[in-house]
Amino acid sequence: MYKVLNNELIKEYIDQTDEIKSLLLEPEQSTDILDISEIGDGNLNFVYIVNGPKKSVILKQAVPYLRCVGEEHPLSRERMSFEIEALKIEKEICPKFVPEIFYGSHEMSVVVMQNLNQHKILRGEMIAGVQFPLLSEHMSTFLADTLFYTSDFYLGGEKKKQSVKKFINIELCKITEDFIFTHPYEDNPTNEYNPKLDISIVKSFRQNRAIKVAILEMKHKFMTKSQSLLHGDLHSGSIMLNQNETYVIDPEFAFYGPIGFDVGIYIANLIMSYFSKDDKTYKKYIVTNIKDTWQMFATKFKSNMLTHEKKQKSLQFDYPNGMSDFEYFVDKFIADIFKDTVGFASCEMFRRTVGLAKVADIADIKDLEKRAKIEKKVLEAASELIVSNFTSIDEVINLIKIKNEH
Repeated sequence: MYKVLNNELIKEYIDQTDEIKSLLLEPEQSTDILDISEIGDGNLNFVYIVNGPKKSVILKQAVPYLRCVGEEHPLSRERMSFEIEALKIEKEICPKFVPEIFYGSHEMSVVVMQNLNQHKILRGEMIAGVQFPLLSEHMSTFLADTLFYTSDFYLGGEKKKQSVKKFINIELCKITEDFIFTHPYEDNPTNEYNPKLDISIVKSFRQNRAIKVAILEMKHKFMTKSQSLLHGDLHSGSIMLNQNETYVIDPEFAFYGPIGFDVGIYIANLIMSYFSKDDKTYKKYIVTNIKDTWQMFATKFKSNMLTHEKKQKSLQFDYPNGMSDFEYFVDKFIADIFKDTVGFASCEMFRRTVGLAKVADIADIKDLEKRAKIEKKVLEAASELIVSNFTSIDEVINLIKIKNEH
């Protein structure tokens, strides 16, 4: 039976759950000696560190409401079931980049996983100006592999459609549809503004036909383009890392959607970090990461496609120029992913500036005038990106450099 856990109830729960108890304690030891502390600062769930003599783990529980607001805003606990299942799939595909899952309970909406106590959240590290030379290599691999190996190209139509059915994540998709694709482009009470931000800039993109149509097109793609299993919320707060290892966490928004959404959300957060920085050396580091992430993703995704096609030897391309023609298709497909990536990145930049959820890279800047200047650059860049016909990452980088100088 479900119940909301606290420090004492966690001890009782572990005492009754052999899989967790044996992980933390010797047979003769009592749960009374466990050291438990809440660390969660997220919007949705409660997160605890549980330290035992044998191991330290993270215990995460979903509650039947939006944690950051309270019980007056109900939210189904089913989101934890999506997270558990997504973590299992991602772990199988990318074991190096997903924390180890020790235990999951759909009934209790609980997952127990590896404590990444030797790693830190990427967003905070970028704010502090820390460089990670393996970041683009690791993230491009995670993106290319999770998004290929959950697609029709690898799973086939029947198996993929069965998986789509398992990840109909209605409530959290609705949150995305509202807070990324709807509320920021209207006078909605959930929106929050820097009081020093010129409101005329906001009105200008809200009343621009080309931008509004482009936003609706991206929303429609998000709702209908079920290409691969997405993380669904892949920003720099969903990544923990050190100089040698990178882990992607918190896939509770997982569902089958457009490949460019995960890639675009991640790149948008790099772009916003770029605008927030004064340090020219660090800005150069971020630009390199943006370029390398896309280029390595595209190369690895293409390699996955071609390698798989060569192995399965489908009759459809079993003729002298077949592989050449298939490669031509792959190039067109990746070009379409790039177009979506740019569009979704723009939506993320809009919503993180005028919507409910901000990025600390910019929102934590104490000088509101300085912050407003950065937000203006973000909005101007997003306004151009969303209607652009860019076909290369170099064009994106050139635009953000131009906006940065203004």
